[in-house]
Amino acid sequence: MNLPSAEHSDSATILFIDYENVTQVKLSSLQQPNLKIFIFVGCAQAKIPFELVREAHQLGASVEWIGVEGTGPNALDFHIVFYLGQISLQAPTSNYIILSRDRGFDPLIQHLAKLGISCRRIDRLELLSGESDVTISQEFLSEIALSKLAVVAAKSRPKKRSTLYTYIKSILTKYHPSDAEIKQLLDTWFINGKVVEVKDKINYKF
Repeated sequence: MNLPSAEHSDSATILFIDYENVTQVKLSSLQQPNLKIFIFVGCAQAKIPFELVREAHQLGASVEWIGVEGTGPNALDFHIVFYLGQISLQAPTSNYIILSRDRGFDPLIQHLAKLGISCRRIDRLELLSGESDVTISQEFLSEIALSKLAVVAAKSRPKKRSTLYTYIKSILTKYHPSDAEIKQLLDTWFINGKVVEVKDKINYKF
């Protein structure tokens, strides 16, 4: 991995983007000097918007993509923590920022503060640049929910619409979707035929 040189470590900013948690990230307005960006992408995220790729390319060596192989609870989060630990050993005086809506990072950040390492979590890029926009897409939430359901044995999947709604809400908790977003996701599944309801019983078609 390309790290900021030691001579610039006092003013370097290292940004870790949890792209499994936030999408539609605009990098074009990030003009901070000595900025290094790591974008962590989950294995279920097969499509990356061209605009993001173009903006990352324009930033050159300042951006590094980290693909997370395999699935599992918090798999991507553990990768971020690993990189944060490795880099902070080499550049302990840099400023570390995690772009994520996942509050699970907060206890770690508090611990780092006690060790004298500057680290904070932001949930919107405008808090760093004042201009960018960060949202969680319906497509991404759907991909995550479907990937979780796919590994559940057919006989163990929710059989009723109400229990499916509750199940989706529970597995997407870390992304803080609204009730309306969950309902829209479920409605889209029915419209697209991913799930069907026959005599009040849910059948899965994926």
